Amino acid sequence: MALLSNNHSKNIIYTLSPGLISIFITFFSIPIFLNYVDNNIYADYLIKHFLLTISTILSLQFGKISSIKMQLINSKHKNDFVLTSIFFSIMIGIVFSCIIFFIINIIFKNFNLIKIDFSILVGFAITIIYINLEYIGRGLGFFKATSFTNLIFYSISISLPGIMIVTELKRDLLINNLFNISLIIKIVSLILLIIALFNKELFFNAKIKLKLINKFIFHSKWMTITAVYNQIYEYLDKHLIKIFMGPSMLIIYSVPQQIAAKLSIISNAIISVILPKLSSLKILNQKKIIFSANLYMFIYVIGLSLLIILPFLEYILKWWLEDGYQQEMLYLLKLFLLLTFFGSCSNIIVTLYETNSIEKKNTILETYSIFPFLISLSLCVYFKNIFYFAIVLLLKELILLFIRINEIKKYIINFKYLIIQFVLFNLIFLFNLYKNNFIVYLLILMLIILTVFNFPLKIIKNEFKKK
Repeated sequence: MALLSNNHSKNIIYTLSPGLISIFITFFSIPIFLNYVDNNIYADYLIKHFLLTISTILSLQFGKISSIKMQLINSKHKNDFVLTSIFFSIMIGIVFSCIIFFIINIIFKNFNLIKIDFSILVGFAITIIYINLEYIGRGLGFFKATSFTNLIFYSISISLPGIMIVTELKRDLLINNLFNISLIIKIVSLILLIIALFNKELFFNAKIKLKLINKFIFHSKWMTITAVYNQIYEYLDKHLIKIFMGPSMLIIYSVPQQIAAKLSIISNAIISVILPKLSSLKILNQKKIIFSANLYMFIYVIGLSLLIILPFLEYILKWWLEDGYQQEMLYLLKLFLLLTFFGSCSNIIVTLYETNSIEKKNTILETYSIFPFLISLSLCVYFKNIFYFAIVLLLKELILLFIRINEIKKYIINFKYLIIQFVLFNLIFLFNLYKNNFIVYLLILMLIILTVFNFPLKIIKNEFKKK
């Protein structure tokens, strides 16, 4: 009974594979950007891609909602529902990209931050459409196709322009058109996804039915508000650093954050697979077993990996980045690894909120937290310290995680032990920052002992073994 050999496991692997490949590509691209591209040009390139993440809000979460709802719809009407979802996704992409482009033009025309041109409009349109279509594809079970296009859209499109620089073929032209090259690659990815979706018999005799829009409105409202908050939480810090502390500080801050963000690859893969799966279940105990198995699998695989590489991070960064390495990057990387680990756990938990149609609770929680967060960021700007930004993000994530997980504790096996493990894991990283090795080793020993007694081997085997 081999693990990772059933359909559930294979779908996770399909979804995970683009992220793993992207780590390999990023391994080469980041040092190239740091050593070959001027700081101002690279910072501009990063900011433009950060801006495109607004598309998550502008998508109105239609794709995600469609992925959830299509599991509950009678097969007789499923084709109509999917075709209607695709139609509205494309319309939303076209309309909202024009609106946001107009707004950004007004906001940025008096600030010398980045050059706003037609490429930004194109970027918004294709990103909004892609986000929604990818969710729809995964809801239909097209994990191979969406994994392939995801690799192109999110990884190759960002890293390949940098790798092309080392060819020395019209290097100046490449450096001055990094974002445009990235967009061309994204367009190719979107076209391939559309071909994959329509190269099926799903849409035979399907019709666009406008009345189906009512199924989206309620959930779209709460999910979109949450997406707005996520945008603020994930990207406002970088915009503030660029404005008040300059492009060099943004690069020092962003590089370790980009590295740490690769952890979310695994959690996103799990989320993509369990989202439709949990949506189709009605019995609490079944949801509890499946949710716990996937959450624990992520925690133990990623947690153990982080503890193993923790002592070697400094040597890896120095060897990898060479002249681009700075000591601040090491401390920031440790903070961001911890932040991303807990943030990924939180995202898996939010998936349960969404499949249980209680996303309103999460939105209310983030509404209460947004104002203290903004006040904290203003203090970070006042003191002009990039470490304060990372600490604020970490504290925010820890607080939200513990509140969220307490709300759904009935869905988690051995809940109390899991909380203790979270606390111990957090303390290990924090004491490592202060280089207190004795306390670190003691905490690791305590964590290992607790894990041995709390490891839910049976449910993990049942979820991931061959059936």
